[in-house]
Amino acid sequence: MSERGAGMPVGGAGEGISLVSPEEAARFAGMSHKAVFGEVMEGLARGGDELSVVVSDYGRRLNLGGLRELCPEAFVQCGIAEQNQIEVAAALANEGFCTFAPSYATFITARVLDQIRVNLGIMRSPVMLVGVSCGCDSAILGASHMALEDVACVRCIPGMVAASPADNAEFAAVLRWLAANPRPAYVRMSEPLANLHPDGVDSLKGLDALRGAESPDVVMVASGTIAATAVRAAEALAARGVEARVLDLLMVKPLPGESLLRQVAGARLVVTLEEHSVVGGLGGAVSELLAERGLGVPLLRLGMPDAYQAADTRERVLSLCGLDVEGVAASVLGRLASL
Repeated sequence: MSERGAGMPVGGAGEGISLVSPEEAARFAGMSHKAVFGEVMEGLARGGDELSVVVSDYGRRLNLGGLRELCPEAFVQCGIAEQNQIEVAAALANEGFCTFAPSYATFITARVLDQIRVNLGIMRSPVMLVGVSCGCDSAILGASHMALEDVACVRCIPGMVAASPADNAEFAAVLRWLAANPRPAYVRMSEPLANLHPDGVDSLKGLDALRGAESPDVVMVASGTIAATAVRAAEALAARGVEARVLDLLMVKPLPGESLLRQVAGARLVVTLEEHSVVGGLGGAVSELLAERGLGVPLLRLGMPDAYQAADTRERVLSLCGLDVEGVAASVLGRLASL
């Protein structure tokens, strides 16, 4: 890996690196995450990056027309062949190209896990995988398109970064940061539920407070766009006399462990919230951290149940699984009552 790809993917933006301004955050909030991806890729090409965007048929839905017009050689179409997509992307990355490989989140992780393990894990090829429509975003297409195991897949690959942005501003910031610091990485994204970064994103902290409380009863650690639900659930809890701090945990791997431990100290209850299986994702990572450090605070893991879901709208599936505002608030209150 090149020197510019060394180090941890958190901290300041760095000299010459522009992340996301408040004006961009407001504009991105009105766009789909797929449109944001295409705009960021076009911007990188205009900025002179030696860019390759390797797609597997899905590229036509990723707003890449501007990139193809500006720099047609940067767009590489592999057809419906995700395993080959990873091999091609790794070859280009190894030759020094800044290489992104986007597709449906479930296909760019579970379907190609062996290629990820060999190329990004063992060989350390600096490919940035982008999983769109993660979680229940494509629930209407059924269980085959729901990416509920993707974080679990990549968490077990040594050296992989796993990022789950909370909104389009953070998504764009992560993409721009990775372009300046290529490394084996996976970024998962779904349609945002709110603009949680109206002031823009000037650095990638890995852990960011979305709702503060001096001495909270509950610390809610959320990952992904469902963080907006955590904020609203915290407001519902406050109306019932329960103070909750809400944290946006961008980096599921590497986990910002020390920052997280400081934030949860003194809380009666820690809650993790994710649009991912309760097995192997954010809840698993946080529980491992708390157990290793001997922190005896109770933990409530809220996420998708360990079962495949029937096809339905995203909102309906999340509601049925207790991951809407009312369901999250009720689960927290129930757990507090049992302590």
